[in-house]
Amino acid sequence: MSLGLFSSSSSRKRKHLLGGAIEDQLSDLRSDIASLANLVSKRGSKASHTLSSRASDVRGQAENGLSDVMDGAEQLLSDLRHRYASTERQVRHTVREHPLATVGAIAALGIAIIALSRR
Repeated sequence: MSLGLFSSSSSRKRKHLLGGAIEDQLSDLRSDIASLANLVSKRGSKASHTLSSRASDVRGQAENGLSDVMDGAEQLLSDLRHRYASTERQVRHTVREHPLATVGAIAALGIAIIALSRR
């Protein structure tokens, strides 16, 4: 009869004695894993909610910023239109008041452009 680890009678006794301890340890391990999974799930849910909230805040800020930019662009365009209309009125007034000076200025500009284009 062989004695030791591989003996059938001692093997059965060890299985019986250790079986309960191993089952208890496995049960504890399963419980710990379930608790860990629950904790990870809760933290993941909380992180997801926090991230969603932050994304919503950032989106709101971006929308407000875009709205401000659009309002500023519309105001700038309105100012440019007003300045263009004002400048147009001034040019028309100057041409009516000084027609010969206007023709001379246009002729001088034409000569300058021709001189520059020949080079």
